[in-house]
Parts: sequence; structure tokens; C-alpha cells
Amino acid sequence: MLSIFVIGLAFLGCGIFLAHRMSKSDDGQMFGMRDRVIITVAIFALMGASAKTLMGGGAVAVVIGMVIVIPAGVLLAFIWLPSLVETGLSSLTGAMTGGNLEVESKPFYYRALAKRRQGKFSEALAEIDTELLKFPGNLEGLLLKAEMQADDLKNVPAAVELLQEAITTPDRPRSELLAAQFRLAELLLHRIQDIPAGQSVLEQILEENPDSEAAHTARQHLAHLPGAHGQNGPERKKLVVVHHEALLGLTEDLGAHSLPQENWTERAQEWVTHLEAHPNDWEAREKLSTIYADQFQRIPLAIDQIRLLIDQPGQPTKRIVGWLNRIADLELRADTGLGAARSALEEIQSRYPDSPWSEQATLRIAILGRTAKANLPTPTLKIGVYEQNIGLKRGSAEIPNPDPESV
Repeated sequence: MLSIFVIGLAFLGCGIFLAHRMSKSDDGQMFGMRDRVIITVAIFALMGASAKTLMGGGAVAVVIGMVIVIPAGVLLAFIWLPSLVETGLSSLTGAMTGGNLEVESKPFYYRALAKRRQGKFSEALAEIDTELLKFPGNLEGLLLKAEMQADDLKNVPAAVELLQEAITTPDRPRSELLAAQFRLAELLLHRIQDIPAGQSVLEQILEENPDSEAAHTARQHLAHLPGAHGQNGPERKKLVVVHHEALLGLTEDLGAHSLPQENWTERAQEWVTHLEAHPNDWEAREKLSTIYADQFQRIPLAIDQIRLLIDQPGQPTKRIVGWLNRIADLELRADTGLGAARSALEEIQSRYPDSPWSEQATLRIAILGRTAKANLPTPTLKIGVYEQNIGLKRGSAEIPNPDPESV
């Protein structure tokens, strides 16, 4: 009887311990791993201490066995079975319930967007403010609210204030800060026409993000600000009427002699002058390269301009790949031909192995022969002699070299 009393006290102690641990649990978990191990060890120790009595047989052994084995089995099942089932069936239950991964809390602006589409701008702004109360400083909400203020309510100062708030929010990620800065620069330059303020924002991006893709993008915006080209910059379309000889009886003129034609020499000069002030302007150098290649058939000069773009530090990978493909196109039109075009494509493979761009270059190399034949010029009969190299040689007084260091 004493042994039964002791066993009863032991199980009573286990019960009190379990109740205490359950009352202290704040995360919804009844038992931690430490609690399970302690209870399991205690149960097996109790069963080990009673083993001699159980093996003796008789009525006492039966009673003790029922008092020990049944409660022990229930307790062990209670503390271990849920975790075992969860582990074994987690893949199946996760597919049906979404698993037990914590879902990131984020704002939802679909109600605001729906109200905006209906023209209910005040209600849409109220929906945005509701989400911003839950997620203070959320960039998506601030940008959406600024866009509505500027585009829908024509309250541009309020939009500027919101973007400045987004920029000055402490500990904002760099990508979000850049998005807000570029949006503010766009608003200042194109809506308010405040060129100095917009230029200041772009220069701040350059200062804070040197040799980055954002810095290159800021340079492009700065190079195309009003006044960046000068009074006689390349944005001015210069058209001249050239002299035509008599019809010579070959065909009806239909007024062709009076059509204005671009003076490509002067146009190239304008881009060269612009690049002296803004050497990192992608668009200007690409256009100058196109003039060299298409209007004057100076393929080496065109390739040199593309190479200057590739050699600039911090260029985006996608643009470098595009420029190398452009060089391959130009090489197919030059005397260097197929071999030089292959070298340009192999440069893509060496720069970016195991990438989709490398695979595209491999496919293009395989069909270079056919591409080269397709690019062969069709023989034409020209009447008259035209000077095609005016001012295009390096060091010419008429068109300055866009890259003086290469002379």
C-alpha cells in the first residue's frame, strides 16, 4: 500500500507541474522540449523503480501496473503525440492550410485604387491614410498619395511635401530613398518647372550613390535638362536645302528638289560639342555613333563611341550586353566582318558566363554566317561624287574628337 501511495503522490506532482507550466505559457505551446524531456525521464524512472513489484505478480502487481502504466501511457501520448503528428503530416497539412510560416504584414491599397478609378478622390485619400496609420512611412502609400495630389487634385505643392517626407524618413532603405528622390526630381522638373530644385535633387543622388546605376541615370537626366545643350545644342533641328542637278530625264521629280535635308556634318558637330560638356550622356553618344555609322559609313568611329560607353565604370549589365551586340552588328558592316563580330559576342560569354545573355550570344554566333550575308549591301549606281568624310577624321577642326585622350 505504501508503494501505491508513493506512486500516487508522484503522479500528483507531475500533474501539478504540468498545470503550472500550462499556466505560464504565453505562446500557445503547452510544453517546450525541455518540459517534455523532464516529464518523460520522471515517468520512466518511476516505472523503473516499480519494476520489481510489477514482476512479482499477484493482485498488488496488477493494481500498481494499472496505476502506473495507464497514466504513464496517457501522459506520454499527451506530451509527444501532437508534435509527432505535426512533424509527420506537416507536408500534407501545409499544402491545405498554407503551413505554419508567419505571413508578413503589409498594407493594402486596393480599396484606395478602386475609389480613385471611380473618381472618389477624397475617399481614396482617406483609405490611404488608414493604411499609413497602420504602417507609418510606407513608401508605396506615400507615392500613391503624392501621385493623386499631383495628377488628380492638381495640388503639386502637397505632392512635393509628401515626397520630401518620404525622403527624410529615418532608416529608409536605399532603394526606397532613390525611388522617392527620382519621383521628386521628375515632379520638380516637369510639373513645377523648377530646374534648379530638380537639378539639386539629381546632384544629391550623384553625391550619395557614386558609380552606381542610379548615378548613371541621374547623369542622363542632368545632361538633358533645359539649357544643358546650350543655345545651339543638338535638340535644335537644323534643316538645310541642298542643291539638286537637273532631272536628266531619268524620272519625274515630283518636288524632290525642294525637300529639306538634314546637314549631318553639323548635326554630328553638335553632339560632339554636347559630349564635351556631358561625356557620360548615353543617349548623345549612341546618337553620334549612329550618325557615324549610317550617314558617313565610318564604322570604326561608331564602334569607338560604343566602346567608350562600355568602359565607363558601373554600367548596368543589360546595357553592356546591348552595346556589345550593337558592336557585333556594326562589325558585320565593316571590313573586319565576321571575325570581329564573333569576338564581340564571345566577350559577352566571357563577361557573363552561365547567364541568359551568354546563351543568346552562343545562339547568335551559330548563325553569324547567315547574318553576315544578309548585311551585304546591294550594289547601286551613284550619280555624282560626294565627300563622305568631311570633318570626321580624328583631330579635325570641324568636328572635335569626342574622346581627346584617344588621340
